[in-house]
Amino acid sequence: MTPAWSRQFVRSLNLVALLWLGIGTLATYQNPEAMSAFFQVYFFTALDLVVLILLFWTLFFAQITQRTKVIRSLFFFTFKLVCLGLLAITLKRLRNAPTYSEVLGVLFMGIGPIFAGILSRIRKGNERQ
Repeated sequence: MTPAWSRQFVRSLNLVALLWLGIGTLATYQNPEAMSAFFQVYFFTALDLVVLILLFWTLFFAQITQRTKVIRSLFFFTFKLVCLGLLAITLKRLRNAPTYSEVLGVLFMGIGPIFAGILSRIRKGNERQ
């Protein structure tokens, strides 16, 4: 993976994130409690993915010394664990919220990168022709 292809993946992920936000909003707009739960869970899953992308960019594309790379990796990995902890706290706090809103928020963590990868591969294939 090159930095250019990685940027293309992030653009695709941003598009998928906006589409997923729209789908979740449409699915939960009739119930304010469900919409609030979706937004809270979606925020932490999106934040977790952003930190994960920054971690990989630091590891693979940064032109820095090995010691600085280790320090940055430790920082981003710690922040990623904090994001997952905040997500777990949020899910525990939203025990009485409708389940479908929480599932929609968490599902973005798995489906978002898959759709973004497919979309970026399609775009990359179209650029070659």
